[in-house]
Amino acid sequence: MRKEDRQQEWMERLADYRASGLTMRAWCEARQVSFHKLRYWLRATKQQESAPAAASFVPLTVSEAAETGASLVVRVGEARIELEPGFNPQLLRDVVQALKGLAC
Repeated sequence: MRKEDRQQEWMERLADYRASGLTMRAWCEARQVSFHKLRYWLRATKQQESAPAAASFVPLTVSEAAETGASLVVRVGEARIELEPGFNPQLLRDVVQALKGLAC
C-alpha cells in the first residue's frame, strides 16, 4: 500500500473514531484495529496539525444536488456551511480554520 493510501485510510478511520463516541479501546475492538496503531495515528495527526503547512487536503464528496450550481454545502465535523455563488473565499478559509481549532 502506498504511503498516501495508508494516510488516507487512517484519516477516514480517525474521522470514524471521532464521530463514533466510543472509547479508543471499544472502537478498536469493534473495528478489529490495533489500539496502539490508533494511538500512533492520533498522535501523528496531532503533530501534523500543529506543524505549519502550506496546504492540506480533505476528502470531498460531491452529491448530485451540488452539481446544479445553485449552492455548495460544506460539512466540517458537525458544522454545515452553505455557500452561494459569489461567496467570499477568504471568509470560508477563516471559518474552516476556526472550526479546525475546535475539533479536538
